[in-house]
Amino acid sequence: MNTKKSITDEDTTLNFRIPKVLKAKIIAKAEKENVTSSKYLRDLLEAVHNGSYCNQDKLRSEREDFLLSREFLQLIVWIYKKRENSKREVEKNSLERYVKTLKRIDKYLPENLVREFDKVLNNLLFVRVGVGYDGDHFEFHKSYNNDKKFNCDELEKFLLNENVLEDFIENGKSTDLDFIV
Repeated sequence: MNTKKSITDEDTTLNFRIPKVLKAKIIAKAEKENVTSSKYLRDLLEAVHNGSYCNQDKLRSEREDFLLSREFLQLIVWIYKKRENSKREVEKNSLERYVKTLKRIDKYLPENLVREFDKVLNNLLFVRVGVGYDGDHFEFHKSYNNDKKFNCDELEKFLLNENVLEDFIENGKSTDLDFIV
């Protein structure tokens, strides 16, 4: 635990009683965060008072809602289908939906996956406005250049490893060192 901070003239005390069970929970949470129970409570009260307390829950909920959304699932299925058939056999409305979803990804996925989905977005935009052969095929799976080729393994590591996915939804970051590139 951190060393105690000395009391200054600006600091005041506040005394109140709480149940033993609640005190034990507070101490356990403080130890988990490697801070004193006083600091833990000060930070918690400050977050409640300034309105930031619910921000983490809101961000967690938004990440989870996006990752479990129909639009994200449809995009993933479409990306995997393009491994077998790279021809532009998709409706214009579907392309626009995929573009819209891809443009939102950076708020909801780890940075390394955002870069992978940027490859899909870049290729999709190119095909959307392309003329002739360039506009007829998606190349994000077949490129010989890793800067342009979508890495399905990275996506699979993220989505299929329950600990990585849960940790990311909860904290917005991954602690699994095998996942981080």
